[in-house]
Amino acid sequence: MIPQRTTGTAVCSQQTYGKRNADFVAAVADWMRSSRLQLNASKTEVLWCDSARRQSQLPSDPLMAVGSDLVSPVKCVRDLGIFIDADLTMRTQVTQTCSKCFAALRQLRSIRRSVPNDVMQSLIVALVFSRLDYGSATLAGLSKQLMDRLSLCRTPLHG
Repeated sequence: MIPQRTTGTAVCSQQTYGKRNADFVAAVADWMRSSRLQLNASKTEVLWCDSARRQSQLPSDPLMAVGSDLVSPVKCVRDLGIFIDADLTMRTQVTQTCSKCFAALRQLRSIRRSVPNDVMQSLIVALVFSRLDYGSATLAGLSKQLMDRLSLCRTPLHG
């Protein structure tokens, strides 16, 4: 059942959401069993995606039962090392990437006088550029502010 929309507001009860989500989780669990996989209910998360303005209108109660666990919605999930925010801004991904890059740069700064330049360049590529490049396709359409934050990770390398 698809929720009916009336003047931009979804008309769908908590029970309907709960039933639809329970059916969906059961279908996923069945598919996983047929593929010889196991659903780990304790690690399952729910992410409601919508604009920042509409986040407050989304249900916040634990709507989904996964096995014997009730799953509450979260603001951000991590999948294959990529952080996805509920408002799809990728702010958490940029923050985490910058944090890891600057941590690697701090460690490299402490050994820069002890290693030759070519070794230092290889370490920078391995420890910094690889982090900047990983998942970069998910950052398409990123705001200028977040793109500027990412470019700060490359600035210390040119100084």
